[in-house]
Amino acid sequence: MSTGSTLRKVRHAVLGLALAAALGFSAAGCAEIESVSAEPYEPAALESTGPSQPAKITLTEEATRRVALQTTAVGARGADLTVHHAALVYDKKGLPWVFAVVGPRTYARSAVIVKHVDGDVVTLSSGPPAGTEVVTVGAIELWGAELGIAGKH
Repeated sequence: MSTGSTLRKVRHAVLGLALAAALGFSAAGCAEIESVSAEPYEPAALESTGPSQPAKITLTEEATRRVALQTTAVGARGADLTVHHAALVYDKKGLPWVFAVVGPRTYARSAVIVKHVDGDVVTLSSGPPAGTEVVTVGAIELWGAELGIAGKH
């Protein structure tokens, strides 16, 4: 057998193995990843705080991880309060709110009165006390949870 013939056979064998591996990986990619759960996924639980009052929202550990919530403390500037602009959410009437941390993985919407906006810093004449942690990343997801539209997929 010549060297050229042997090299061709080796090359064909390697190509055949590569093709078989590619087909195997391709078939594995078609496998079902998620299984259907008997119970619907509920990422948040709502607790009433009274008539016409915003509900407390408690997220599951998984929901907290998925949303990757971030918070920052309400600041004080003289008699005024300050928050990062990302903490603000607006209701359908255009009124501003923030989501305050009220317990482990638990949040409540709190009304604020915006006095002045300067870039990312919002000065409030009314809102949660200085030092209160408010949500800056994930607030809109909390708003969706309060409206009952979270996790419905």
